[in-house]
Amino acid sequence: MMLYMGLFSWTVFLQMSGNLIANGAMYDAIIDSFEPDSEIDSNYLKLGTLRVTRKKRNCFVITGDFELIKNWGNDNVATYEIKRATGNGPPVMSGKSSFCDLYNSDAAVVDAVRKASSMPPKGGCPIPKGKYTVDGFELKEEDLPMMLPAGQYVVSAKVDSVQGTQVVAYKVYITVK
Repeated sequence: MMLYMGLFSWTVFLQMSGNLIANGAMYDAIIDSFEPDSEIDSNYLKLGTLRVTRKKRNCFVITGDFELIKNWGNDNVATYEIKRATGNGPPVMSGKSSFCDLYNSDAAVVDAVRKASSMPPKGGCPIPKGKYTVDGFELKEEDLPMMLPAGQYVVSAKVDSVQGTQVVAYKVYITVK
């Protein structure tokens, strides 16, 4: 589920920010690390064999299985925030979306998640509880929105339950050149 949350959060981030162009040129973005948060609500998610591994310099792969203990719907809320790695100052960008609104969207990354997993097709949300697998979903630097000035950033994304507890979360550290 951590993987699912990571996939979902990354998808929320990408859908909300889009692939933007800054100053007329695309920036070179490097994924430095992808770190799932170990503090998840086991009443919603069991990670099973889900793993994030670095395939090559700027590519991470998510593979394995996870189990949703409860149905996931629009009561679950996904949020993201992009801050400079120093942590100083306000977020550069932030956003929020209901889970099904994001899952049922036309965003390319969401579609890639659905295709690389045993999760329901578009329109299949709320997602019923059960065991799901992900087989080789790749997160590459090309998937990053290109609107950030040069520097180091932390992208934090999470999904909360209807009770407001963190169900899953992750951080992606990136360098924009």
